[in-house]
Amino acid sequence: MEKYRSFFMQAVLERLAQPAFFSRVVSIALRAMAALIALFSLTIFFKVGKLTFEMTPNRVLGGVFFEAFYVVAVYAAVHIFFLRAREIEEIKSGEFYALAILVSLLKMVGEAYCAFVSLIAIGGGLFVWFTNQGLGNVLGSLVRALFPGIGDDPNFMEGIEFMASGVFIGLAALVFAYAASQALTLLIRPRNGAQQSPSVEFNQNYRSRFGS
Repeated sequence: MEKYRSFFMQAVLERLAQPAFFSRVVSIALRAMAALIALFSLTIFFKVGKLTFEMTPNRVLGGVFFEAFYVVAVYAAVHIFFLRAREIEEIKSGEFYALAILVSLLKMVGEAYCAFVSLIAIGGGLFVWFTNQGLGNVLGSLVRALFPGIGDDPNFMEGIEFMASGVFIGLAALVFAYAASQALTLLIRPRNGAQQSPSVEFNQNYRSRFGS
């Protein structure tokens, strides 16, 4: 087996076993993913912009409202990715460092999904009201899949249903993500009580920066 130690993967595996390096890799991957999300979002942004310019004047406001909520939704999700990436990068020790990272990842997914889906739901409902068009005209198949079980009829009640359902789905995902992360935290604390959980460290950093 000694002859295989000269290959680069041996060094990579040894580095991945180090908490600081592993956290750094995950942090970089999250930042890269956030950048890709921002770039991908431009396709829908320009698609809706083109559609808005082609609308009659009495329907343009629907496209404008959707664009505004869409930009805020993407920004919120990307910002959450960067905040959690910074938090994960600060995990530099601990026997259960991978589980600590997973706790932060679960929270990040719930937070980003809740923020993105809720804001898109509100903007999408306004789009349906003002334009009398289905959301299938502006949302790609990937984004549309984030709203399971919600119809696509262009009417007033469908707009209300889309808003309410999107907000409730987002909140449900957030609650589930936080509950799952707390369950994992309970697995870490009894055997590693001296180490603060990522959520505690994150909250302390937040209070120290903003004085709350």
